[in-house]
Amino acid sequence: MEEIRNIPTKGTILFAVSGGPDSVALVEICAENSQLKKRMHIAYVHHGLRKNADKELEFVRNIAKNLDVPFHWKKIKVKKTKDMSLEEVARAKRYEALIDIAKKTKSCAIMTAHTLDDQVETVLLNLIRGSGLKGLCGMRVVSKIDENLLLIRPFLSVEKKQILDFLEEKEIKYMFDESNLEIKFTRNFIRQKIMPLLEQINPQVRKNIFRTAKILSDDFDFINSEAEKIMKEIVSGNGMMVEFPGEKFRSLHICLQRYLIRRLLVEFCNLVHPPDFETVEKVRTSIISGKKTNIDKLKLSIISTKKNTVRFLKKENFEKFFAGNFFEIKVPGTTKISGLEWKIFATYKKFSKEFLINDNRFIAYINPEIIKDRLILKKPEDRASFVPLGMGKKVSFKKYWKTHKKQIEEFIEFPIVIEDNGAIVWVVGGHISQDYAITDKTRVLEIVFCKA
Repeated sequence: MEEIRNIPTKGTILFAVSGGPDSVALVEICAENSQLKKRMHIAYVHHGLRKNADKELEFVRNIAKNLDVPFHWKKIKVKKTKDMSLEEVARAKRYEALIDIAKKTKSCAIMTAHTLDDQVETVLLNLIRGSGLKGLCGMRVVSKIDENLLLIRPFLSVEKKQILDFLEEKEIKYMFDESNLEIKFTRNFIRQKIMPLLEQINPQVRKNIFRTAKILSDDFDFINSEAEKIMKEIVSGNGMMVEFPGEKFRSLHICLQRYLIRRLLVEFCNLVHPPDFETVEKVRTSIISGKKTNIDKLKLSIISTKKNTVRFLKKENFEKFFAGNFFEIKVPGTTKISGLEWKIFATYKKFSKEFLINDNRFIAYINPEIIKDRLILKKPEDRASFVPLGMGKKVSFKKYWKTHKKQIEEFIEFPIVIEDNGAIVWVVGGHISQDYAITDKTRVLEIVFCKA
């Protein structure tokens, strides 16, 4: 039980107690330390799933009362979803409830009684699900669960049998959870069906799996520290995009490539769970090949620029950035769109016949004499309409984008326009409006769109 030393020396400690043998033993052992007992709070999370839940609640309440420590409890609703099993939802909801209680009690840590047996089952579960290195490391003794809040598992190297022997010796009562017998739950199936078979092959299988998880955890820590250095060195960006040099990425070992991609996807796309192997490999292959790739389920675009820079762009971030926002174009002058690293150059020029056969999607030549108001860069309204130059027919932007989207997205990933008093002047990457076409009798306003 020497893992108790991982407990912080100051601050309230919230003990997650179910009434089962593990959590009861943890509370009893910690309560023997008078200084720790003064900082102890006990919490019970009522899932409403088990028949004995109400009895468990009262049992845990009495433990807190007998120890004379504060008691807290919270009832949660648990329903399985398309993406998560009942077990997974219950676990997520349980931690949400514990974090909520911890914040209200100003706790510095949440203490749980996960054992070596729980660790072994977790590693096997992750292996079956096809987890990567991090999943095979299992649970950590100490981890950060929320800002300024630690999750501590002091029994993680303690076997279940040791705990039961301790409770029997001390004649300490505990509750038995009947749901642990139901093999319809994957963890219970592993515990009751798989582990006995593995122990027939090797009686030391639990300790061996635990040891392997510890070794992999140390390996992961090394990879993590190296990757952190690389992240700080090469990755930059903001809420709109992240980017890094493709050449540098390609020079990294494949394990670091995959790690960086997972980290970037989790953080940039705000993922609850790390992306699966197929998604990571699709992104990695895209970066190696230098080809643009869309990850539809993440609404993400991966683009390699001419400067060999790899850029992650998320459309919904762009939409939030432009929602209700617009940027006035300096005429003449340079306009910087700081959140996107874009620049727009507006320059007056004399007419040239070359302007009439412009094939550069970064440049538009318009008639400044027609401009009624200031020019604005913004996200277009679907209902807005204009006559694209050379088409001779008025169309809604929604219809125009549907027809020209694929061609324009090779140039710029999002629909943006330059408007004059509400009228579309130029669909960036696409057509200018017929109304703003130049003639040999007018001077010309050249607008150059530049992506860093």
